[in-house]
Amino acid sequence: MRFDLDLTLPERVGLATYPSGATFGPRQMRDYEFVWMVEGDAQYRWGEQTVEAPEGSFVLCRPGQTDYFRWDPRRRTRHGFIHFMIGRIPPDWPAPETWPLVRAPLEGDLCWALVRHLGAYVEHGDRRSVELSVIQLLWAFVSGERATAAEPQLKYPDPVERTLAFIREALDKNSARKLALGELARAAAVTPEHLCRLFVEATGCTPVQTVRLARLDRAATLLSRTNFTLQQIAEQCGFASPFHFSRTFKAVYGKPPSQVRAEVEAGATPPLPRLLRFRDKVARSKSISGMK
Repeated sequence: MRFDLDLTLPERVGLATYPSGATFGPRQMRDYEFVWMVEGDAQYRWGEQTVEAPEGSFVLCRPGQTDYFRWDPRRRTRHGFIHFMIGRIPPDWPAPETWPLVRAPLEGDLCWALVRHLGAYVEHGDRRSVELSVIQLLWAFVSGERATAAEPQLKYPDPVERTLAFIREALDKNSARKLALGELARAAAVTPEHLCRLFVEATGCTPVQTVRLARLDRAATLLSRTNFTLQQIAEQCGFASPFHFSRTFKAVYGKPPSQVRAEVEAGATPPLPRLLRFRDKVARSKSISGMK
């Protein structure tokens, strides 16, 4: 089986968290998107087809139709996603119209190892690894030939890792919760001053800036992938008002939230999380410094 697939590489691997009963769409699909169900179940509609996507499954969204997600009505839903485009499919691959929409959960699934791999290398810029991983992920999904392999994750200093985990868990439980520097330092088991130094060195942001970016990234995901109003998103992500949310969002993303939503609905790729962009900028600057 040949793997000379011509594709446009994903800009990021995203992770979205929704409250129970959320929906997303309909949207006009213009590219391909893998969605993997980390927590909770979903129902996916592509054109006239409707399929169930239980926890642990993979969904392949594709261009040419409108699609729609209904997330778990009983509990929160979390899923990862990547967008990409295919320019040429090898002649010995199955025809795209025969590809499944969903692959059911499978113990020891190669696809999960590959998306963990992508999560590390999309962010850190190893384009060849990303390309091969996406091709292998697509082939495993299309063919049904899935296996497993563990992949180590890139890590920050332990206090930063503890803080990031604390931020993720806290915002997952209540994305509007206030998180002060002292609370973050206690979670990291270091002084506030030391935590600030570690964060700036590792991510380019202070801990408080990181919380703000995490809120904005969650808001951007809800904006791009749900039907919530701007007021609902502002409330869920801890902003004082829709005006405060719009002003802060535009300052960081360069566009007001209403414009981003309109562009995504028209088929544009959802925006790159700003927290990842700042971290990538720091990583690249350190790489350049090391070359001097």
